[in-house]
Amino acid sequence: MNRIIISIVILAVMSVGCFAGVGYVNSFSDKMISKIDEVEEAFDKGDMEHTVKAAKELRDDWHRFLDYSILVNDLGHALEITSAIAQVYSFAQEGNEELYASCDCAQALIEVFRDTQSPTLWKIL
Repeated sequence: MNRIIISIVILAVMSVGCFAGVGYVNSFSDKMISKIDEVEEAFDKGDMEHTVKAAKELRDDWHRFLDYSILVNDLGHALEITSAIAQVYSFAQEGNEELYASCDCAQALIEVFRDTQSPTLWKIL
């Protein structure tokens, strides 16, 4: 009987951890996407100083997330996001119009990242 209770407790703890992780990834993804929007808006206004600052914050937030995250189960995809965010920062520094394409790419990759991190029945099976 004790084994069943312990198994149920372990399952409950794992479930809470899983859903807490999913919630964190969702909120972090939303934060990253809004930061990318901020970069684009600042670039549209011609405020290069704010564009570079926001792009640097975007890059730093992403690196901090990767450094301390045990939630990432697809490091290949995370490296693609790292590359896209590095391009955003580079184009922001240069004032290059390719910034828009890099921002769109980074947003799409982050949205896919969010979707791949969420648990579904097919992923569990």
